[in-house]
Amino acid sequence: MQVRLLEGRWTAEDLLLRLEGEERPFALDSAQTNDGLGKWSFFGANPFELVMGDADLAALRAAMQPYARQASGEIPFTGGAVGYLAYDYGRRLECIPEQAVDDRAIPDLCFGLYDGIAALEHQTGKLYLIALGIRAPEESVLCELEAILRTARPEAAWKPPTREPWDWNGTEADFMRSVQRIKDYIASGDAYQVNLSRRARCRYEGAPMQLYRALRRGNPAPYGAYLDCGDWQLISTSPEQFLRKSGRELCTRPIKGTRPRGVCSKEDAVLAADLKGSEKERAELLMIVDLVRNDLGRVAEYGSVKVEQLYHLEYYARVMHQTAQVRARLAEGGDVFDCVEALFPGGSVTGAPKIRAMEIIEELEPTRRGVYCGSMGYIGFDGEAELNIAIRSLHLKDGWLDYQLGSGIVWDSDPQVELQETMDKGRAIHETIEALCQPS
Repeated sequence: MQVRLLEGRWTAEDLLLRLEGEERPFALDSAQTNDGLGKWSFFGANPFELVMGDADLAALRAAMQPYARQASGEIPFTGGAVGYLAYDYGRRLECIPEQAVDDRAIPDLCFGLYDGIAALEHQTGKLYLIALGIRAPEESVLCELEAILRTARPEAAWKPPTREPWDWNGTEADFMRSVQRIKDYIASGDAYQVNLSRRARCRYEGAPMQLYRALRRGNPAPYGAYLDCGDWQLISTSPEQFLRKSGRELCTRPIKGTRPRGVCSKEDAVLAADLKGSEKERAELLMIVDLVRNDLGRVAEYGSVKVEQLYHLEYYARVMHQTAQVRARLAEGGDVFDCVEALFPGGSVTGAPKIRAMEIIEELEPTRRGVYCGSMGYIGFDGEAELNIAIRSLHLKDGWLDYQLGSGIVWDSDPQVELQETMDKGRAIHETIEALCQPS
């Protein structure tokens, strides 16, 4: 491995502009550094191998195994697989009925293997170029990457995008009826909690990278991502960590409980006190924490699963969230792929118990989720990993743009309040797109 410090003070915006036009560029982008999260962002393009289509995690493990290496240095990601697992990959892990319409038609798994990446340390603004010497000599990869990043591309070439009216995959009344149906299931003992979502879609014409740059400004988040998958693009401004693996240390940070941001600090404080004092929201988070503890326990060293920062509040552009942190130590003989299979999909975006909640989601949501509520991020050749929960995320494919918003339903949920929560979560995305687009 060879590392080069690229002189100058760099920003994520600089790097995004320069990657436009390369083959399958990516950004794993911490536009907001909450509570020490998101210290690094990673950028790259031109993968030397793709793992996608009918491939599964076992195929990805096999593809990466020839390039396995020891972790080194303080940079957490130095090369490996970057991509996504769609929520629907969960069908390969659990027996879930197939009722929802698959109108996106994207693979359940797509990862590119990269041996040359750029790592941006946000605190210092330092940019490190890293080459592993897999597809070409290290020096050659570094020179190629530096040439790309030093070539400025004019932002002015981008035209304002256009869009047609939004189309939801169900009316507001449909959503509220589904909330009531979930409450009936809970009353019958089928589940304790179910995450229900609704999707907005429109015809869209514009540069995907332009949209991502606007969204990272309008809704900054510690687990943002831009993935160009060739025929489709994925954008995420996610606040939620699915899994971080560092050595044998595992961490996940489920979110449950949301309030809108106030117009001033005094109103923020009132809303925060309401969230922290809500027995419903506290119980909801605790249920998911218990689910996550159980999932981690499948791969963790006995007695190592610990809950930290329970009922912690995190603040974002338009909402505040209640979170917790669950840590564990990976049992001997396990690897990152075992961890992903044990936890996927994340409990915060399914419900409890997980399998029954997923069955109810399949019954009540008319369209498949795609990458929404799946995961995006990296798995390093050194076995390290960080993956998000792909909420506040957008798909762009075949001239369509869509995003999806969800809410956790429990026995005392108010359908109107749950509907409003989805609108609060989507406000930053919606307002950013409206401001960026010209009417078509």
